[in-house]
Amino acid sequence: MPNAPQPQEKPQLHFLLFVAVPPPEVVAQIEQAWSLANRRDRFRRATLHMTILPVDRTYQFTPEMVAALSQPLDGLDFPAFDLTLDLLTTFGPQRRRDRPLVLTGRQENPAPDALCQMLWHRLARSGLGVPRHRVTPHVTLAYGKPLPPDGIPVPPVHWRVDELVLIDSLQGLGRHVPLARWRLA
Repeated sequence: MPNAPQPQEKPQLHFLLFVAVPPPEVVAQIEQAWSLANRRDRFRRATLHMTILPVDRTYQFTPEMVAALSQPLDGLDFPAFDLTLDLLTTFGPQRRRDRPLVLTGRQENPAPDALCQMLWHRLARSGLGVPRHRVTPHVTLAYGKPLPPDGIPVPPVHWRVDELVLIDSLQGLGRHVPLARWRLA
């Protein structure tokens, strides 16, 4: 049938964000901590990250966007920092059925938010309209029904955060594509 209508491909939603990605040895510790929750929710091993600064959700992703976001970070000089994550808990509004199940720390650590604010200032000075953001250090492990209200204490997961990554989170596909990387000193 030469005149049969062709199915329309649904446009891909891209979510660009700056993140820290745990190295394999930290991923193994995170997975071990998650096993203590004794849940069947799908563990998101392939997309584990700590969001530092969300940038944009768009259907019109272009390579020029990566260049525009990367240029203000030339000469990035931010120290690597240590993070301790030791509590499984639930984030997000209670009205949501599937809520983020996360690994976070019981002690405050200002370094991730300081990195976020520095990135935001650099991007804003270069004329990019990136929304302000505050960081509560955590890694989303799964989505599901809430964990107990007080959370589940777990053995500490120690993570030396020494790299910042700009990723394209392909919404609905469970895939993160790294676009650029910066070492933290």
